[in-house]
Amino acid sequence: MKNNKTNTSSLITTTFVALAVVLSSCGSTTNSAAEIGSSKISRDELELTVKELSDAGQTPVVDGEVAGDTARSVLTALIQGAAADVILKKYGQEITKADRDKIDATIKQNTDTTSFSDHLKELIIELNAGGLALKRIVAPDAKTAAKMYDEAPASLGVMCVRHLVVKEEAKAKEALKKITDGADFATIAGEYSIEPNAKVSGGALSGEKNACMLLSEYQSSFDPDFTAGALLAKPGIPTGPVKSSFGYHIILIRPFVEVATDISALLEANAGELLLNGYITTSKIKVDSAYGHWNSARGAIVAN
Repeated sequence: MKNNKTNTSSLITTTFVALAVVLSSCGSTTNSAAEIGSSKISRDELELTVKELSDAGQTPVVDGEVAGDTARSVLTALIQGAAADVILKKYGQEITKADRDKIDATIKQNTDTTSFSDHLKELIIELNAGGLALKRIVAPDAKTAAKMYDEAPASLGVMCVRHLVVKEEAKAKEALKKITDGADFATIAGEYSIEPNAKVSGGALSGEKNACMLLSEYQSSFDPDFTAGALLAKPGIPTGPVKSSFGYHIILIRPFVEVATDISALLEANAGELLLNGYITTSKIKVDSAYGHWNSARGAIVAN
């Protein structure tokens, strides 16, 4: 169900990782561009950041104006930063002086920052240092992971999905009835799905060596309507029909016991990044309509 679309939040991912210091002073403002949890990102902070990036030649300017997509990408990154601050605190990590010093040394070695304001330099150091802190997060134990998965599968930053797709809605409903009546999902997927390998895969959407895939891959590469439907589904309960550009889907989030080992392997490889994206995707995010609206299926702000 991939559509080869690009995730707009990737524009400045390496620069904006954890906005702990900047956002700490913005919690009480009512002039917010976006909110996630109790964190608020002020319009002033967003506009200052965009201006400084523009002045430093880091964002395109056309006829004296910064493109809307650029502002949305910056604000998306600031939301990611606010979420990273929450995740670091939740899992007992913090940005250290050693983190900051390491990033500072790397920047001095590889980047000419003579056109950067002091505020922008400090911001870049802080945000990238947050990325180092995220790497120290230890994956939750199996019991905690199972609880998180059962409540909201995407909260772990992974997706473990089976699906079938057909061209007609009536056909999808027919398949769904058979599954809810007790038929095996993989068997029905092999019988009904128009995907060429469905008889072999049983409708499983899996990685090369894993029964699950990263949530970020769904957000960046899959049809957003299909991803949105998968995000609403509960483990073990067939959901649909969900309409996408490919047809009508029946979606099944695989039960935790079926994919526990695969989830554990992905979390062990990069728990901090996955838990961060899981938290963002499953949180309620408000965005000032002047900038667009939050789309969990894309993991980014999109135009209204």
